[in-house]
Amino acid sequence: MSNEHTVLFVDDEVNILKALQRLLRPDEMNVLTASRASEAMNLLETHPAQVVVTDQRMPEMTGVDFLASVRQKHPDIVRMMLTGYTEINVAVDAINRGEIYRLITKPWNDDELRATLRQAFDHADLKAEIKRLNQVTREQNFRLQDMNRNLEEMVRDRTKQVAEKHYQLRTAYVQTIRTLAEAVDAKDTYTRGHSERVGVYASKIAREMNFAKDFIERVYIAGLLHDVGKIGVRDAVITKPDRLTIDEYEEIKQHPEIGFRILEPVDFLKDVAPCVRHHHEWYDGSDRGYPDRLRGDQIPLPSRIILVADTVEAMTSDRPYRKALSIEAVTSEIHKYSGTQFDPKIAESFLRLIEREGESFIKKDQKFDIYEFIQD
Repeated sequence: MSNEHTVLFVDDEVNILKALQRLLRPDEMNVLTASRASEAMNLLETHPAQVVVTDQRMPEMTGVDFLASVRQKHPDIVRMMLTGYTEINVAVDAINRGEIYRLITKPWNDDELRATLRQAFDHADLKAEIKRLNQVTREQNFRLQDMNRNLEEMVRDRTKQVAEKHYQLRTAYVQTIRTLAEAVDAKDTYTRGHSERVGVYASKIAREMNFAKDFIERVYIAGLLHDVGKIGVRDAVITKPDRLTIDEYEEIKQHPEIGFRILEPVDFLKDVAPCVRHHHEWYDGSDRGYPDRLRGDQIPLPSRIILVADTVEAMTSDRPYRKALSIEAVTSEIHKYSGTQFDPKIAESFLRLIEREGESFIKKDQKFDIYEFIQD
């Protein structure tokens, strides 16, 4: 399939297009370029492409408007944005109107761009394969009305193939969310991997509390995305090594609401958005919680779990102003604030977990096993 892969880059800066062509010349793919949206749309009519990558600020129309047009006329093309401008409204528009697969910032990393393009082509291949298998399955189902029971095995085989392809798409969806979380964490070298660890810790606490698999997965996704709103906070505030000023603290406190505004319009993340919005509320409803000073059961349960996981991850990681704290210090802090900052039942579950697992609970290289949650 690789020889048939085609990517179209759209950017009004000719030097950028030439640099991308040079970069990808050794790779097994066809590279098309266009400096205007109208030129790009004409190319797509005569040169089918699996992936389109566009800049945001261009003549004729913005990148978001162009991607929305591509989505309408060529819905199967995987759409991405490569831009030096990452305003919050651009990211939201690109997600909602263009349904982008990835947002990549300039200047790009060559190896990461190559890897992202390979993933995008794989994603396009999977979508095409699922479309084909679904069509085959529908045709077979009509035939099966006139066939005998011996053909039931064929139906099971086809169904298994479709389920496997859906699993691969589901995995790609989680990886896309992970990539977004990693992009936010990368703004500060001290927080790399923070979001993934918070998601994993939160899922382990939810499992300890015997929740259903779909709830555990939702807790993980919400934990993975809990800090996505920091994309709208100035880097100078996020990376500041000293104590924040009052104004800076007020700015950082806006990130749960910004995250909510990013996620709430996205259909498949609607149930995650409130969990992100309220992950800094205090259980006792004190004014130290934000943004809405909810209390007790008013706070979404995943938010209460994420708060414990977020606190544990922050305390057990190095920061510019201190080294990682010991497990003993962490358990003391969780126990101390149980019933005020933390839901006591969740705090109790975490303390039970940490007593059983010890240091292994906070291993830095843990990953959430999405496959386990798609088997039922």
